[in-house]
Amino acid sequence: MTHVQPHHSAKRCIRLCLGLLLAVPAIQAGAAVLPAVQWSAAEVRAGAVHIDTLQPAPYHPRIDASAQIQSADTWLQQWSDLAAARARLQAAQAAWQLARLQARRAKGLFAAGQDVALATVQQAQTQAQQAQAQVQAARADERTALAAWRVRLGLALATRLALDAALRHALADGRAWIAALTLPPGQALPRAAQVRLRAPADDHNGRPVWLTATLIGTAPRASTQLQGLRYLVVVPAANGLLPGLRLDARVDATTAQQGVWLPAASVVWAAGRAVCFVAQPVAHGAYRFTARDVSTAWAADGGYVQTGWTAVQVVTRGAGLLLTPPPHPQPTAEGDDD
Repeated sequence: MTHVQPHHSAKRCIRLCLGLLLAVPAIQAGAAVLPAVQWSAAEVRAGAVHIDTLQPAPYHPRIDASAQIQSADTWLQQWSDLAAARARLQAAQAAWQLARLQARRAKGLFAAGQDVALATVQQAQTQAQQAQAQVQAARADERTALAAWRVRLGLALATRLALDAALRHALADGRAWIAALTLPPGQALPRAAQVRLRAPADDHNGRPVWLTATLIGTAPRASTQLQGLRYLVVVPAANGLLPGLRLDARVDATTAQQGVWLPAASVVWAAGRAVCFVAQPVAHGAYRFTARDVSTAWAADGGYVQTGWTAVQVVTRGAGLLLTPPPHPQPTAEGDDD
């Protein structure tokens, strides 16, 4: 069989196609990387590009959440049922103790030959057995009421209210409220956190009023309207607080983290990525601008905190201009002092 040699131009075409195929991943991988740009001092002034040195500082992570005031009816009736069940149990135990003493006394008198009939001894023992059965029934009722109490309120709130009489009285009197705090999806409550709820009414100067809440623990059920982890907090009474009312909430971690606060004006989007431009001075007042990836996960006060960053010079105004060719400085008129 005769082998046909491919033409030289065909060989070159094949090599070119293979080279393009091999180069596609490299092109795609580098497509999102912005090339560094360099502007002269005059171009920086003409483009109104402002550069600031940003220093790391301690910041407290914050989570914006939502809270809803809960009605005291959700636990007052359950607490009343539990208290009644416990009272019945105590009464049954007292009656059983008395019946046992009477049965023991009747048996002792009968054994000593006193004027006590055997029927009296048997009747006392039967009454003691009936009293014991009443105790068992009352204990079952108390366990049922306790289970309903814990299911309705959740273990954290049920335990707290059972042990804290002052909190029970404050909630019953309307001096405090229980609120359900719902975090955004994917967020978890920091180990040490400060929770604040925004009151329905602002102060006399029109500024928002934030109420400090005390964390109780995990809520017994999730919200039917909002997705996310849910917790219960106690908030002091304030003007306008009513059951069912939804409030803005803030969760601040008490442990600070080191980071650089980057203003939102520094962040631009390029090739689907959030970046800022790091400025590096070069000769004659010129600057070299290099894109650096930015995390928008931690928003704070109109910007974003970048953890792990050291001091850095960043374009804080006019960052979008660096995505376009630099502006040409306008020549000034000869002899014009202005």
